[in-house]
Amino acid sequence: MNRATLILLIDIVAFVGFVFLTTTGILLHYLLPPGSGRWSEVWSLSRHDWGAIHFWISVAFFAVLSAHLILHWRVALGLLRGHRPEQTNWRIALGLVALVAIVLLAVAPLFGASETGGGGIGLNQRVSDEQAPVPRGPGQGSGYRGGQE
Repeated sequence: MNRATLILLIDIVAFVGFVFLTTTGILLHYLLPPGSGRWSEVWSLSRHDWGAIHFWISVAFFAVLSAHLILHWRVALGLLRGHRPEQTNWRIALGLVALVAIVLLAVAPLFGASETGGGGIGLNQRVSDEQAPVPRGPGQGSGYRGGQE
């Protein structure tokens, strides 16, 4: 693989990573806010699952951006010295088509149905004594609280 192809590949992966990192961040902030816990899901994934996806996308994005900066070091120095790169119309058109496709794919979870489960214990609910399980060891009876066993 030549250098130009590698740079193009790194740039595409970096852009895709940025779009997905932004999308998962928006999803976590607005559709699955803190406190939504286990009872709200998007595409059968909870806030915790989306948080893990967001984290690993950010790790990959950091690695790709590091490679991007290393590969574009000469370009950055040239820009600082006042040189302008050539741009062609077909590259701009292809970039716009790719941008639209990636953005549509990335925002799809935002338009998916958010599922809210019922039942169970929420973050601010307490378990009554009747509902709480009683730890039992060997020979400690049925676990009934109160009365003789």
